[in-house]
Amino acid sequence: MLGNLTIKSKLLMLAFLTIVGIALIVSIESIYSIKEFSKKNVEKYKKEAYEKKEEELKNYVSLAMKTVNAYHKRTSIDKIKLEVQEYLKEQSGFIFSILDAEYNKLKGKVPNSELKKRLREIISETRYGKTGYFWVNDTDAVIVMHPTKPHLDGKDLSEFKDEGGKKIFSVFAEVGKTKGSGFVDYSWPKPGFDKPQLKVSFVKLFKPFNWVIGTGSYVADVTKNIQEEALETISNMRYGTNGYFWINDTKPKMIMHPIKPSLNNKNVANVQDKKGKYLFKEFVTVTNNNENGALVKYMWPKPNFEEPQEKFSYVQKFGPWNWIIGTGAYIDDIKAEIASMEETTNEEIATIVKFLVISTLIAVILIYILYTFLIKRAIINPLSQLDFAIANLGSDSNTNNFIEKNSNDEIGKVIDSFNAYINKLKDGFKQDAKVIEEVEDVITKVNNGFYVYKVHSDSPNPQIQKLKLSINSMIDKTNEKLEEINNILVEYGNSNFDYKTSKNEHHNANGIVGSISTSTSFIGNTVSEFLAMITTSGRKLNSDTEVLSTEVSKLAKSANEQAASLEETAAAVEEITSIIKSSATKVNKMSVLANDLNGSAKEGENYANMTTKAMDDIDKQVKSINEAISVIDQIAFQTNILSLNAAVEAATAGEAGKGFAVVAQEVRNLASRSAQAAKEIKDIVEHATQKANEGKTISDKMIGGYTDLTSKINETITLIEDVSSASKEQESGIVQINDAINSLDRATQVNASSASEISGLSDGVTKLSADLNAISQRANFDKTKEKQICDIDLVFKISKIKNDHILFKDTNFAKVGQKDVKTWSVTKHTDCNFGKWMAQEESKGTEFTKSSNWAKLKEYHECVHQRVQDYVNENANKAENEVLSRISKEVDDCTFKLFECLDIIKIEYCTTYVEKKVEKSTPTLSNTNNSSKQIDKNQSLKTKSFEKPEKKAEVKKETQKPKEFTSNASDDEWESF
Repeated sequence: MLGNLTIKSKLLMLAFLTIVGIALIVSIESIYSIKEFSKKNVEKYKKEAYEKKEEELKNYVSLAMKTVNAYHKRTSIDKIKLEVQEYLKEQSGFIFSILDAEYNKLKGKVPNSELKKRLREIISETRYGKTGYFWVNDTDAVIVMHPTKPHLDGKDLSEFKDEGGKKIFSVFAEVGKTKGSGFVDYSWPKPGFDKPQLKVSFVKLFKPFNWVIGTGSYVADVTKNIQEEALETISNMRYGTNGYFWINDTKPKMIMHPIKPSLNNKNVANVQDKKGKYLFKEFVTVTNNNENGALVKYMWPKPNFEEPQEKFSYVQKFGPWNWIIGTGAYIDDIKAEIASMEETTNEEIATIVKFLVISTLIAVILIYILYTFLIKRAIINPLSQLDFAIANLGSDSNTNNFIEKNSNDEIGKVIDSFNAYINKLKDGFKQDAKVIEEVEDVITKVNNGFYVYKVHSDSPNPQIQKLKLSINSMIDKTNEKLEEINNILVEYGNSNFDYKTSKNEHHNANGIVGSISTSTSFIGNTVSEFLAMITTSGRKLNSDTEVLSTEVSKLAKSANEQAASLEETAAAVEEITSIIKSSATKVNKMSVLANDLNGSAKEGENYANMTTKAMDDIDKQVKSINEAISVIDQIAFQTNILSLNAAVEAATAGEAGKGFAVVAQEVRNLASRSAQAAKEIKDIVEHATQKANEGKTISDKMIGGYTDLTSKINETITLIEDVSSASKEQESGIVQINDAINSLDRATQVNASSASEISGLSDGVTKLSADLNAISQRANFDKTKEKQICDIDLVFKISKIKNDHILFKDTNFAKVGQKDVKTWSVTKHTDCNFGKWMAQEESKGTEFTKSSNWAKLKEYHECVHQRVQDYVNENANKAENEVLSRISKEVDDCTFKLFECLDIIKIEYCTTYVEKKVEKSTPTLSNTNNSSKQIDKNQSLKTKSFEKPEKKAEVKKETQKPKEFTSNASDDEWESF
């Protein structure tokens, strides 16, 4: 649109816009300054008001924190002792009053064992509060009774320690012995808790039996009561009109809310305001980050308002109890005052704007009129004259294409520059044509395969000169890389597959040329691997043929030795036959004697059963006598009571009852003598019962002895039968041994013939291995490849991976030169065959996936794919050549490093393969021992029948040695055991 306007119109428009722009800038700056000043005042007031509100809330929360801290101080051990001291003493005094009364009542009337049992029952069943109980241990720290952990009864806990290392039961006993009573604090398991909890106990000595009776209270229980008191106090605290405090923990769970008690003990983690802020989670976060507390802003419903209003809450964490104490206040009054200030400011700005608009319009009109006159006279008229001259220059065909200059001002200088430029263009056109002609000639020769020609002509045109330098540089670099590749291929043709270019001879190249260079080096690596395989196989084959020749010699020697052994075996068979017949006769005699002994043992067992039955009958009669004595004892006790009542009645009757009192006294004496006699009879009966039980125990042991004897006799008979059966089997085995000897003789002849054939085959294999070694020795290859070829499948797999990534790069780079090419997504590093193979190897846990090289491998693999994608993207975005060159170089660098990592994988795999092979070929100590034992066992089985009878006992004795446990680990717990 502006291109169709005249310079005069443009200048006038520029002048007008400049004037209006300056006026607008001044107006806007003025308005902006006023607004900024007003905004700063509002912000200052807002900041001060908010800070004041925050400080006010902070002071309120500080007051609540001090209140809670005062309650918390009461939860120290010393304070808790004071809290529970009188209560525990009171409960202990109560139980001791009951025990003293019961002890005094039954002392001397019942045995101490029954009295102790009675007192233990009283203590065990006594409870106070919700969980209060008493336990008893003696002064040696042995548990007498524990009502909640009866499995501790009777156990010596003098060495029992709590979590802090205190021997608590020893301390209980020491306090009871030295002080008589006292307090002890320690840790003890509490139901519902994973770890022992702190506990305070009061212990007191019960002197008659040297019992230390104790009871205690958990600190957590006392702390909980104190916490409840603190919560009650905070819930009743108020400030202002409706200010209150709430408490939640860090889960966050509401501990106490005085206004909405329905929230208590509920999880409030998902409570959020209208803007989605999880305010209680925010409370937890800010208090964890700031121990002095912090302010949290959020939106919250307010009575008499339809929309939620902004609210400030100050929260602070009380760490010992994991409480977050908070209080809040709405700030709508502050916002209302700020809105009023902003409205006043806007009204003042509107007035200033009206004044500035009127003043600006007047100034614009005056300046515009003056500026129009000056521009027309100084600029527009000379330009019109220049335009007329240029128009005439273009229409005149006879002119020399130069413009005539009419003045020496700026327009005259423009004409001089224009004429000089036309002259320079004519000279440049001639030189450019010469350079372009030479470029066409050089490119034709390069297309014919000659990369030694260059463009030598120069041009004053920088673009043409840059084109010339670029073409020459392209030819030089391509020629250098092609010569390097040619040198490598020549060396390969001379069987030098270990050839590597030095750093001085190596030239970097990217794209398809780089791929050709990489593929050429890859050919050398692959051929080196093949030659390494041939060399390794030849060496192995040569070694195996030597072993084969040695074994053939051994086989021939063994065949001769085997023939001699067969003659010795035949003589031994005859001796074994006579031994077997003698053994069979003796076994029959042993069977008869064992059956007689078995009958005698059963008869003894029957007599012992009869004795046990008689003892049971005696025990039943004695129990009947005990019951009768108990009845007599009760009658004597009742008679004694009646005589006491009669004596009381006689005393009441006075003189008339004296005779009756004498009779009552005699009855009491008779009752006492009856009770004494009953006690003596009871002691005698108890002694008889004891003796009867001892007789019964002895009878039971006799029965058990006869049972064991019968079992051993039966086992002996079974063994004798087994020996008899084995003798028959041995006789049958002798026949088989004779057959085996004949078979061995025939096999010996076959072995000798086979040894000759194998020797011939060994010579042929030796020549084959020599040929393979000769082939590999004629070529020079990378000897390090011998450490990478233990797994042929892995070698070919990695070779395919390398080829795939060269093709991946070339395939994508082949498309970047198309016209108007768009970006596309290349294959991701996780989706290519290599990426899938890597995932499979990691899932299998292959050893080389755990090395640092594997991490580098993954990094370089991802780098190859990512840099190819970067090149595609930058090429589509028309990036600079420097950027594309840098990315393509990174692609080749990552590819080269990736190939190095792949070669290291083969080395690592082969190293692990060799180590595992060595481990398999070197059995552990325990396996060797087991193998030795198995061989000894087999040899024992084979040679046992050839031994003389008098040596069999020694063999049996040897096999009954205790089994030894072996371990390969020096720190094996079982070896220590």
